[in-house]
Amino acid sequence: MNCGRRHTRAGRLVSGGVLAVVMATLSGASVPSAGAAGPTDYGRAHCGLPGPAGRFADATGSATLTVTHVSDTCLRTYALHSSVSGERTFSESADRPTLRSGSVLLDGLYAMAHTEAKQNRADEVSDGSYNDGKPIRCPGGCYTTGKSWTYVWTRDVSYSADLGLTAADPERMRNTLAFKLSDRRDGTGGTQIIQDTGTGGSYPSSTDRVVWALGASEILDWLPDGKREKFAATAFDAVRNTIEHDRRVVYDRADGLYKGEHSFLDWREQSYPDWTKDDVATIATSRSLSTNVVHWAAIDAAARLAGGAGDAASAAKYRGWADRLAAAIRTKFWLPKRGQFSQMLTTELDTAPADRYDALGTSLAVLTGVATPQQARQAVAHYPQTPYGPSVLWPQQQGVPSYHNNGIWPFATAYMMRAAAKTGNAAVADLQARSLVRGAALFGTNKENINVLDGGTKTEINSDRQLWSISGMLSMVQQSIFGIDARPDGLHVKPFLPAQLRDTYFHGSDHATLQNLNYRGHKLDIALKLPKEEGAQQGERAGRPARHGAYQVMSLKLNGKRLPVGAALTEQMLANSDTAKLDVVLGPPHAGSGAPAPRPVDTGSKEALYGPSTPTVRSVEPKAGRLRLSVDIGDENPAEVTMDVLRDGHVLDENQPVTAGRRTWTDRSSTDLKDVSHCYSVRLRYTSSGNTSQHAKPRCYRGPHDDRVTKITAEHFDVTGGHRATGKHGVYYADWGTAAGDGITARLTPSADGDYLFQADAAVDGPVNTGVASGMKMLRVYDDTTGNLVTSHVIAMPNTGSGNTVRGSTYAKARLRKGTTYRVELVQDPLAVNMSYFSANARYNDTRTGPSNYSDVYALRAILQRRRDLAGTS
Repeated sequence: MNCGRRHTRAGRLVSGGVLAVVMATLSGASVPSAGAAGPTDYGRAHCGLPGPAGRFADATGSATLTVTHVSDTCLRTYALHSSVSGERTFSESADRPTLRSGSVLLDGLYAMAHTEAKQNRADEVSDGSYNDGKPIRCPGGCYTTGKSWTYVWTRDVSYSADLGLTAADPERMRNTLAFKLSDRRDGTGGTQIIQDTGTGGSYPSSTDRVVWALGASEILDWLPDGKREKFAATAFDAVRNTIEHDRRVVYDRADGLYKGEHSFLDWREQSYPDWTKDDVATIATSRSLSTNVVHWAAIDAAARLAGGAGDAASAAKYRGWADRLAAAIRTKFWLPKRGQFSQMLTTELDTAPADRYDALGTSLAVLTGVATPQQARQAVAHYPQTPYGPSVLWPQQQGVPSYHNNGIWPFATAYMMRAAAKTGNAAVADLQARSLVRGAALFGTNKENINVLDGGTKTEINSDRQLWSISGMLSMVQQSIFGIDARPDGLHVKPFLPAQLRDTYFHGSDHATLQNLNYRGHKLDIALKLPKEEGAQQGERAGRPARHGAYQVMSLKLNGKRLPVGAALTEQMLANSDTAKLDVVLGPPHAGSGAPAPRPVDTGSKEALYGPSTPTVRSVEPKAGRLRLSVDIGDENPAEVTMDVLRDGHVLDENQPVTAGRRTWTDRSSTDLKDVSHCYSVRLRYTSSGNTSQHAKPRCYRGPHDDRVTKITAEHFDVTGGHRATGKHGVYYADWGTAAGDGITARLTPSADGDYLFQADAAVDGPVNTGVASGMKMLRVYDDTTGNLVTSHVIAMPNTGSGNTVRGSTYAKARLRKGTTYRVELVQDPLAVNMSYFSANARYNDTRTGPSNYSDVYALRAILQRRRDLAGTS
């Protein structure tokens, strides 16, 4: 806390230089004080004095930002000197907006973001996995992902477009997103959005490609007439084809959610339990908050685009899909005791929401309106903060290096700031701004991520000028502080400036101006007129405590003409002047916007920062007519943790005491064990902080000696394609799965009526962490006598790391009758296509010769989950 800390701000020139503003910090929060800077060339008097230089300092290091030159057209050159990153200079440009806030620190960091965005422009892109690393042309010019990432990645550029970068260059942003669209190689199926390389060979383990629609929607709201219509048609075609495909492949009609890995949090053990890192089919069956929200965003975009195209039937259909998905997210992910959204439902056999959260998913739920207003306010207010900003995951995982885990990602911080503005939470918005300013100032670039533990940049991977971090800085200024929001009806301006933020950075200034904004081909300057600072004279606060809350908008004037507060600025309104002027008069802080921010977590306390290590369910066995679990809590101190028991996606018992090593727990309600194959997991909770572990790998009771599992091995398959081979795991069919006619047929006759899960055991020789060629097949079950189709599901057989590692696939569900013989087919299908089937991946090194969909299938399993009496039913 810095309340009561005295500071002064000098504004006089000394020997051609300035007295610097020293931004000292306590627990990472910066406060101005006096200092000195070197010589400065101000250039032209008509541009006004730039004001004092800025210096940011905390335990990590210090940085000083000065204006070294001002051009005839009032464009500045800045010098940034950092004890951490060294020196650099950069200049404002005539074709980008400029900020004049009274704070050289903010003005300069905003200019640095535009400079770095320009450095990421490219006419050709490259990555070692594509085209042997040789450049690939990007028609019209693209943005690359960062200094270390010179390719175009779907989620990175889409989030960048949605944050602040579209306003700088909507046409280049459009070109960049267009680079991520592709037809199939065989010309069928229509254009879809590309899922990048990823877990288990990418799609369908990862399904967040639909975030493209979030970026496309922002681009459409900035493109001028004549260019918007063509891109709208392109976007509608791609989004519609993609969501229709996903609806049939990764949507679960039972719970109303979409399956697939977290959006952005795509490094398995960084955000999932450690037992998933090599068995990634379990990740493919997870339901994650962030990915479900971007599926909602894509469906919402499709509804709006369909309406704009005059397709009322499609618009109504997609609006229904979106409404039902939003309701499912609000219900399935919300943790009422926490006032937070769960980051995920871990896997198919354990769909209880994890008592853990993520910053991006939370922010997106708030900003899209998927969260109810009450959920939104609680989620933003209660999301944990650290001295350096919000970690993207909470709590952290022990023994996992810093990247997503123990990581602050500036783009997610920018989203959290926007969410704070939407919910009127000035204190949380102020914390996010301080985190963004700190990172850019100290490290002299917009880094990919920040280490939670020490506020430094030593993490597993960390790029300079990361595109979405650049966009996050732009978003802080444009979307949050100035409240710029492009919508189909025009440009809305609703600033959200916390008084605390002004006290820190704008102190002594009565205005802040964003100049040279280009909205649909029209120039616009936006000036915020700030209220008089109470008790402040000649830049002195006299030790008064910082005020709280965000200033409210009192009036708008466009070119001197008053507008209603909240009015949209249209192209026609801006067309009558070379540069339109919007004056926004701000008044006293909003009532209710001054709630205190959450107290930063003590990152030096293990139990405050981390969750317990993941426990293990060793066995589930019948005992005296009930099921008994044997649980191992590992090295955790039993005096410091309690245990929750989860069964079939529900919390069965909470805060149970534990003992060192193993303990047993009996499910008193499991009297139906003869009919139901219950699946159990457990999690641990620190009693001091309430932080919980990841869920244990679920273990199911499948009857005595697993007699509810029917296994059909490859010796009993009828196979088309490939050739029979024998490995250490038994018989399989090699080189099978890619040719159009490849198929496997097996038969089984169940001994009980009921609900079954079907699964394939397969080895897929590809890395578990990347690739574009996950194994996929359509699994169909027929009544072998009547030929009637019983069920049809696409199953994924993700990469297993080698041809010698066999793992289970994702599941297909079916209701079967005892005594009836069923024919099970595993076949090619237009829906069972991985990303190698798309033309964009004809340049991927491993699939240049054609699509790849090979799987060495060793067995098919039918697992009885629940007995049912189907007598008399058809």
